[in-house]
Amino acid sequence: MKLIFLNIHLLSLAVALGSMLIAEHLISERVIFARKKPFSVDVYETVLFASRAVSVALLLLWLSGVGFVVLGSLDDPGYIENQKIWAKVSIVLLMSLNGIYIHRTLLPRLREVSQGGSLIHDATESATFRLSFAVSIAGWLLAAFYGTAKFLNQGYQYSELFGLYLVIVVLLFAFSYLVHPERKAVPPAAAADVETSH
Repeated sequence: MKLIFLNIHLLSLAVALGSMLIAEHLISERVIFARKKPFSVDVYETVLFASRAVSVALLLLWLSGVGFVVLGSLDDPGYIENQKIWAKVSIVLLMSLNGIYIHRTLLPRLREVSQGGSLIHDATESATFRLSFAVSIAGWLLAAFYGTAKFLNQGYQYSELFGLYLVIVVLLFAFSYLVHPERKAVPPAAAADVETSH
């Protein structure tokens, strides 16, 4: 049974990582960082499909993770004292909340972008979207790392493991401004005109 949960867990991580990287590359390249590439309806549909794949993977991650904890606790009552488990639970919980935000706020806005609107209207929205991407990227990468790093099972505190995640989120958030300073987003129609003129 543990092997089944392990395969589901690893497959979920792989699907989520691949889908997340595809979606966030398309969004950041065309919208967040104001590259001169149109965010078409086809691109939006690709992002929507990838987002749904991540949501399914996240659900499977929760189910397989709970299965691991239950089976581990049956074999060893002290299993749940592993601080890495609770760090992973906290990270996945934040990613789940971030996923709700993405589906309720970001995806509807992206639909408007694909029809000629703008995603970002002010600096606050830009910061919010950048932070959302940082939470997602850091979460999936660190969840995959923690899932395979058995040496972290002992000798590390929750504050260290979860604190590392928060540090990575902050670094990714700051890095986005260093690589791509704040600029006004280019609506798809305008971006298409620019490309056509070249």
